[in-house]
Amino acid sequence: MISQDQFQDIMRTLSEKDKERRSVEVSGATVEEALSQAAIELGVPVRRLEYELLDRGKRGFLGIGKKAYTLIAYAAEQKIARTAGGEIVIEDFEEETVEEEQEIRDGDFTVRLASDGAYLKVTAPDPGGVFVDKADIIKELNFRAVHDINEERVDSAVEHADGVFVKVGDFVYNPVNDAHATVDISDDDMAAYIEVQEPGPGGADLTSSDITSFLRNNNVVYGLKEDALTAFEDHPVYNQPYLIAEGEPAVHGKNASISYQFETGDSHVKLKQKSDGTVDFKELNLIQNVVKGQPLARKVPPEAGKDGRTVHGKYLAAKDGEDLQIGLGKNVSITDNGKTVIATASGQVLLLKGKITVETVLVIPGDVNASTGNVNGLGTVIIKGNVEDGFQVSAQANIEVNGFVGKSNLKAGGDIVVKRGINGGEGEFGKISAGKSIWSSFINNASAEAGENVIVSDGIVNARVNATGRILCKGKRARIVGGELQAAEEINAATLGSSGGAETILRVGYDPKARIELDEMLARQEELDREQNETDRNLQGLMKQKRARKKLSAEKEALFVELRQRHNDVVDEIEKLKEMVEHKKEYLSVLQLQGKISASKNVNSGVKVYIKDEEYEVTNPFDYPVTFLLEGNYIVTAKYEDIPEEDIQRRD
Repeated sequence: MISQDQFQDIMRTLSEKDKERRSVEVSGATVEEALSQAAIELGVPVRRLEYELLDRGKRGFLGIGKKAYTLIAYAAEQKIARTAGGEIVIEDFEEETVEEEQEIRDGDFTVRLASDGAYLKVTAPDPGGVFVDKADIIKELNFRAVHDINEERVDSAVEHADGVFVKVGDFVYNPVNDAHATVDISDDDMAAYIEVQEPGPGGADLTSSDITSFLRNNNVVYGLKEDALTAFEDHPVYNQPYLIAEGEPAVHGKNASISYQFETGDSHVKLKQKSDGTVDFKELNLIQNVVKGQPLARKVPPEAGKDGRTVHGKYLAAKDGEDLQIGLGKNVSITDNGKTVIATASGQVLLLKGKITVETVLVIPGDVNASTGNVNGLGTVIIKGNVEDGFQVSAQANIEVNGFVGKSNLKAGGDIVVKRGINGGEGEFGKISAGKSIWSSFINNASAEAGENVIVSDGIVNARVNATGRILCKGKRARIVGGELQAAEEINAATLGSSGGAETILRVGYDPKARIELDEMLARQEELDREQNETDRNLQGLMKQKRARKKLSAEKEALFVELRQRHNDVVDEIEKLKEMVEHKKEYLSVLQLQGKISASKNVNSGVKVYIKDEEYEVTNPFDYPVTFLLEGNYIVTAKYEDIPEEDIQRRD
């Protein structure tokens, strides 16, 4: 419990701090504005300020009668609190906020002198506002020379404060001194200003009806500002222009516009972020692909104009927005009553000379490199230059390259045509895949796969090539050296292998894709067998422990359950895989493809020939044209069978 001496020390400290507190006197249109200024001057947050209101401000009306709030502000002092144990705790006001004071409208009154007497209107204040003081009203009535004041009516008006004029007295009326108004019209007839001369002794004030009639007499018949009229009646503004009416300008309708659903600028590079957070600078997304039926643009219809009027009531004609036609190019159509453009084919969308066009053939005018990034076409892609190392080109139709293909990847749904040859490489690049055929002058160190044929004019060196149809090499240097080639029907070249005896593996007579699938199944089967053996060993060990101890630990029991479930899953997968392997082997065995391998010039040692399941290794070179065929279970040689010229001609 705190002692008396400790309490006195605390109070002494707080007293000294209180003396150090600084305060400022500030003003503002609102309490909040004044406190903001005080916070700047005292260097503390607004929430830590306390204040005393010296003078309550007034909002006024249209800038008339406006009065600023004045207050003294200072940093909040600390406060003392006593805990349940009786201890004294010093708390800070940091978390307390100053409640914002809303602007409060005080009560108001208006004295109006009319030809038949003096009238009074009293309005009530907002909650918390100040009521009208009768003394102020009497003072104003005396100032306006009103006599025979009916104080009972004044009291009633103050009490009810209902905003209704009541007669409260008389005055000596002199119509010569009535308030007098003039009107000024802007040059464009869009604004009317009145200027009122203050009434003289005995003169009457202008009522809203007086002003309205005056304006009509001066041909101001449109755009009267009712709020300004009421404000003037309550608080007249003398000897200065007062805006009383405004015309309505004509609003012209907006022209029709087109909202394109694709980038129309010359450059719209959008870099793609990799999964590791780095940016892939090869994925520039310069080509905007669209699919058939995709919306490409929408027309925003023109808007109707809205006529305006002057203060004299004259109509100002407005123009309706102009319509426009959407430019249509190739492979697009317009629907939705002429409002929406859609693609009628998949490809690259472009805005060419104001026309929306979908090109099913994407033409790269130069090389595929860092300036183009990777290329992805929904139709055919034609590359006028080369495909540099490390880039990828894909197309749903064909890919045609006029130059070389380096250590890059090409994938097409149709044909791949490379006029100057393919130089592949190891790793993730150097993969060529065509849904139909591959045509090239040569293929070196690449991995190529074709859904139909592979046609090469010079040769295939150290490559892995798979073709569902044939692999044909016909030309002066049409040779196959090294690597492994597989075709369902035929492999044919001028020379097979090399004089140095490079191992060259050639396979025909079966579906290469099915063979690859079978090899993958067999590899998976071996993997599952190893996993089953490992799982069984672990289960046997745990079962021995369980028999010896009658009970396993919770951790080992959970492992036992997990291993038993995995054992069952592996056994199920092995059984399914065995069935799939048998079906695949059966399919390969019943294929009617016999296949043949031919050389128009010679065959070197080191060449291994496989026809269906039979193998023949060339140990003694053939220095003459030869064809290898399968007769029964043996591979035999026969007279060379040349490649028909039409078989190496590409058909579109």
